[in-house]
Amino acid sequence: MSPPIDAVVPLLDEGVPAMLDELQKYLNGGNRAQALLKATEIIEEDPECVEALYILLELGLPEKRKDGSYRIDPSLAEAAKGWTLAKKIVKLDPTHRNAWFRGAILADRHLGLSEDVLQWWEDFRVIFPTDTTPVIEQAALLIRMGFYAEASERLEAVVANGMYKMPKEQLFRVERMNQTIRRYYEMEKIDVFKPQNPDHSTWKDIDGMRNLKPGSEKFTFFMLAGPLVIWEALALQMFMPKSTWGMCAAFLLVYASILWVRKISITITDKRNRPVLDLWRAIEVEATSGKVCIPDKIRDSKLYRVVINKDFPVAFRQRLEKIVENDEKISKRWEMKMPYWAGFVIPEMDEEEKGDENSSTIVQNVQNIIIQDSVIVDSKFSNHSEEE
Repeated sequence: MSPPIDAVVPLLDEGVPAMLDELQKYLNGGNRAQALLKATEIIEEDPECVEALYILLELGLPEKRKDGSYRIDPSLAEAAKGWTLAKKIVKLDPTHRNAWFRGAILADRHLGLSEDVLQWWEDFRVIFPTDTTPVIEQAALLIRMGFYAEASERLEAVVANGMYKMPKEQLFRVERMNQTIRRYYEMEKIDVFKPQNPDHSTWKDIDGMRNLKPGSEKFTFFMLAGPLVIWEALALQMFMPKSTWGMCAAFLLVYASILWVRKISITITDKRNRPVLDLWRAIEVEATSGKVCIPDKIRDSKLYRVVINKDFPVAFRQRLEKIVENDEKISKRWEMKMPYWAGFVIPEMDEEEKGDENSSTIVQNVQNIIIQDSVIVDSKFSNHSEEE
């Protein structure tokens, strides 16, 4: 005889928490296979169980190292399923930070959905208006796509009154991004490269480098610094007086020359690699639009093969291959969809809220750990500044 309907609901309520406890035991024991089965079982009982959905998201992706990066890159199917689960989780529980961050990583780094990621971070800001992470991530993406003015506007908002205090790592990153904006805005302010325009002069620059590899700042530095230091050592040995003051002067001269050579090597490498950065932008435009814009002779080039295999993960490459196979040409009038940049009036913190500022900094540090394997993409543009 079946139990009455009123008795079924308590049984279900008691069953799911018990199943979650069992799921946690599997996770603590490192048994991913059993944990995946148990999470699936829980979702069959309760399709809106956020805890099980998030565990299903994480277990559906490859194992992570201690620093939060994946041991192997997720495939296109794994990344797409994780992105779908992340959207479902934040719809059920908009305060689930981990789902927000994991979804952003999958959509941006592994799927190349730049337009969706911009809106994703903007939706996150509605829930957490004082959090600096979405603003910084939006700015990083906009820099890559050539929207320097919009990126600068967002970086200005990071230091507005009422925003979370940023940890040191984020402060350094914001400074590098500001340097990147200044450097590349000067290079593009006359005519920003838009890959959807097949007649843009930048395509000739990319074509001219298609059979070359990207330049290395370290290689350029050593090629310039090596002969200079040897020449200085010989000259100083002949002309510098052999005293304590002479040795100090020699050290300062060599140190100053090394700093000068490093600055020169960064400038040379930036100019050489400018077509590489433009090719990165074209690849991301193809990924976010779902249409092709890169000429066939460039796609078949050595430069393209090096860039796509070195700088983009497996899922991104698999998705881009499908876009190329579809071979739908992008319109010259195509423009990336930009979310409305909302301004929030953040009230001044009282004494009790200021006392909780340290806890918000801890939250930011946790966010940095979760999101660090998405930061890598804007480092393509800022790595020279970081070394500087």
